[in-house]
Amino acid sequence: MKEVGFLICPWGFSKAVLRRFQNLIRIILRIFKFLPDALKKADINLNAEEYLANVIGSCLIYFVFFSFLLFAIFYFIRELVLSKAVAYGGLLGLVVGFLVFALALFYPRIIARKKGEKVERSLVFALKDLLLQLESGASVHKAFYVLSKSGYGELSKEFGRAVKEINKGVSVASALRNISERVDSDYLKKTTWQVTNSMVAGTSFKIALRNIIKDLILEQQYKIKNYAQELNMWSLVYMLVAVALPTIGVTLLIILSIFAGFGITQEMFFLFLAITFVIQFLIIGIVKSRRPLVDY
Repeated sequence: MKEVGFLICPWGFSKAVLRRFQNLIRIILRIFKFLPDALKKADINLNAEEYLANVIGSCLIYFVFFSFLLFAIFYFIRELVLSKAVAYGGLLGLVVGFLVFALALFYPRIIARKKGEKVERSLVFALKDLLLQLESGASVHKAFYVLSKSGYGELSKEFGRAVKEINKGVSVASALRNISERVDSDYLKKTTWQVTNSMVAGTSFKIALRNIIKDLILEQQYKIKNYAQELNMWSLVYMLVAVALPTIGVTLLIILSIFAGFGITQEMFFLFLAITFVIQFLIIGIVKSRRPLVDY
């Protein structure tokens, strides 16, 4: 189970919130239908209603704490009148509570996606290792056990859970399907779907693995090729923002200040530079997020 560090609501208070806000929780679940599945894939051992109760309770605690803290700052330090201090403190406390609520709603999906990315990063190597184990004469159960002890991160943990399920009598096909249900990865879903179909059809497990590995490598190479083409466009955009825009922008501001009487202050100049730095940072973040998660 993964701990959600910013949810600080005690369990007793969460149960009270669950009783009092039952209708509100059901409405939220109807809107955010992805939450139960995201909690499962993020390894958060709470059902959706318990999680939302904890979220609402934590938001109430944050709201009360920051409202009082900001009220004290505005009233005792800034020496505002009582009504304004209460209004500003309550408003900013409400903003903090809303931000925590929004973050908590999407936190399981973010964690599930990061887990899926870690699995995808090592999937091809793990499948090659699995094929090597099978071709050397090991059983499927033994091959899964070896993978669970190998250094494939989240994927090794999932194979370890699959081994425990198989030891309890679950079929290999069902254990593989359970892995795909616990991990938010299209690659893994495609892999388990092809493997289980080959096992049900009675075809060779090793032949299916070879075909899957070949398809995954081709798909990853295709993604790398597309990313390389995207980099050309993003390089032009970055050069425009990092070089052309500051130079042309500053020149334009100087011309306006001379001929149009548009005065340039030091604050305006630094604000313009700060905006260009922020845009550059965003472009770098976009390029990084678009990078295929492939290790070679």
